[in-house]
Amino acid sequence: MTETTDPSEADRELLTLQEAADRLKVHYMTAYRWVRKGDLPAFKAGGRLRVRQSDLDAFLHGRQVDVVSPSKGEQHTDWDVHVDRLYGHLTAGQGVEAGSLVRKVVADGAPAGDVYLHLLAPVLHRIGEEWAAGRLSVPVEHRATEIATAIMARLGEFFRRRGPSRGTAVTLTPPGDQHALAATMVADFLRAGGFDVHHLGPNVPVEDLRLFLEVVPTDVLCVSITNPATDAGVYEALVAASRRANGRTLVVFGGQAHDPERAEAAGGVSVADLGELTERLDELVGS
Repeated sequence: MTETTDPSEADRELLTLQEAADRLKVHYMTAYRWVRKGDLPAFKAGGRLRVRQSDLDAFLHGRQVDVVSPSKGEQHTDWDVHVDRLYGHLTAGQGVEAGSLVRKVVADGAPAGDVYLHLLAPVLHRIGEEWAAGRLSVPVEHRATEIATAIMARLGEFFRRRGPSRGTAVTLTPPGDQHALAATMVADFLRAGGFDVHHLGPNVPVEDLRLFLEVVPTDVLCVSITNPATDAGVYEALVAASRRANGRTLVVFGGQAHDPERAEAAGGVSVADLGELTERLDELVGS
C-alpha cells in the first residue's frame, strides 16, 4: 500500500475507501484487501485511506473483460437460428461444423459470455431433455458432449484475464452428478470475474471436498446440479462440509436440476442460471 500525506491530486478528485468500494460495487473489506495487496493504489490523508479517481478508473478498466461480459443492450445475433444449427451439428456428430459455427458467431462480435448463455447452454439443455425422453441414445449424447467440451476448451481462453484477484473459488458437481459442462461454464465466468478458480469437475464426494477446503481457503463454492435424482441431503451436507473447513465460504447452488428452497434452507444461495450468477456476483461476494 502506498502511503503519503501530500496528495498531488485536488481534494475533489479523492475518494474515501468506502466511496471507492461503493463505486466498485464490492464490500469495504474487499476493497481494503485490494489496497493491502497493492492492486488498488491508496494513501493516507487526515488519518483515512483515500483513493484517487484516476486510480479507481484505471483499476476498473483493468477489470473489464469486454470480450467475455454478456451483453445487456440490444441483441443483434439470431440466437434461435444458431441454437437449431448447433443442435443439429452436435447430434449428428459434426464436430468441425459445430466448431466453425461457434467461431463465426464470435468473429461476428458476440462476446464469449453470450455464446455460453445464449447458444451452448440452451443446446446442451435441449440435448439433455431429448436424452431423458429417450429420443437420443447414450452414445449420441456422449458424442455431443465431447464435441461441446472441445469447443468450450477453445472458448475458455477468452475468460482468462490479468488483474487483481478477487479471491478463490471452487466449482464442482455433487456426488452422483456426472455432467461437468455446467460447472465448467461457471468456472470460466468466475475466472473472467477475477477469481482464482479450482475446478474439481463432476461427482465430488462430500468428505473429499471438506478435506480439500481445509487445505485451500475458499471464498466461493459453486455447486452445479444437473441430475434430477441428486440426493436431497446433499445441500445440507455440502454447506456443513464447507463450514467445518472454513466458516466464511459462500456456497452457491445452481443448475437446471437444483432445488432453490433446499439450497436456501441449507444456508446456501440459489441462482437461477449463469446470467443471474454474473449479475449478482459482486453482491454475493460482498455479502
